[in-house]
Amino acid sequence: MSKVPTAADVVVIGGGFAGLSTAWWLQRRGISVVVCEREPELGVYASGRSAGLGRQLAEDDATSRLTVRGAALLREHFDVAWHATGGILSFDELAAAEAYVGRAARLGVPIEVEDRAAVLTRWPALGDLPVARALFVPSDGMIDVQALIAAFAAPLTILRSATVQAIVPQGDGVVVSTTRGAISARIVVDAAGAWAGTSTGDPPLASYKRHVFVLAAEAVARAPFLWHLGAREVYVRADGEHVLASPCDAARIAPTDQQPDLVGESHLHATLELYGPDLADAAIVRRWACHRSYTEDRQMRLGRDPARRWLVWAAGLGGHGATAAAAVGEQVADAVVLALT
Repeated sequence: MSKVPTAADVVVIGGGFAGLSTAWWLQRRGISVVVCEREPELGVYASGRSAGLGRQLAEDDATSRLTVRGAALLREHFDVAWHATGGILSFDELAAAEAYVGRAARLGVPIEVEDRAAVLTRWPALGDLPVARALFVPSDGMIDVQALIAAFAAPLTILRSATVQAIVPQGDGVVVSTTRGAISARIVVDAAGAWAGTSTGDPPLASYKRHVFVLAAEAVARAPFLWHLGAREVYVRADGEHVLASPCDAARIAPTDQQPDLVGESHLHATLELYGPDLADAAIVRRWACHRSYTEDRQMRLGRDPARRWLVWAAGLGGHGATAAAAVGEQVADAVVLALT
């Protein structure tokens, strides 16, 4: 938009999944909201570079509640971005598999327990994968991340190329100064991804770099995605006529525009040499890297700040942004509504 609003109930910092979803929910509730995005385009960093795996069973119950709820909301409100494919989680230790079986039961996620042969029927290219047990999750799927960003953004007031420079408390709210002008607001939502806390002087999140590659190899038709949660992680999914793969690398790095490097490529080849040498020999068609950002306890930072009544958090999504986004926005919007009353 060309004209900069001078006031709103809420200013959201960040035009990625967390910020756009929060603003979408607030707009539905009749609350005036402006999204400030520092880049000319939305979802430039982690959100736009997501591999789009709609994985519901995460590493803990709290995160999984958000991903399960998020997937349900995507199916209900954003079916243009959700594609039902199912997903496979495989494990090289039975104890790890049983932990996920228990989580699925607690959260009401239907699963089918499978053996190694069933996994390799769908992903024969990973013939050396050490599978002690696997779980097929029929309700998992794939997410078209660009379609989801566009759907969230469609009804919103968004200032692009609007870097937040300062937030100054004033009266019952704040004045948010940006490179495109100042906006008075009652509440600020910090959804700045890897940069969350920068505008408020809070400790930075822990940011990690992960690589994703598209390989010139074929997947079995209509194969669900496969995420191996072993001592050496890897995930794969079909990507048109090719295979998308990530070695699930995690190099600690300061927030920046992540660019792929040879270390990530080396990690991919070492992982695929162990699990599927044929895939390791496939040419790389495309490559990219992105942030995965965490709080100290690896739980998402969602809700009201304990010290500043004008601040609400939507940060630390830890790589689960695509699947959890709609639920994260719903929960954060609830916190904003309480803050406004």
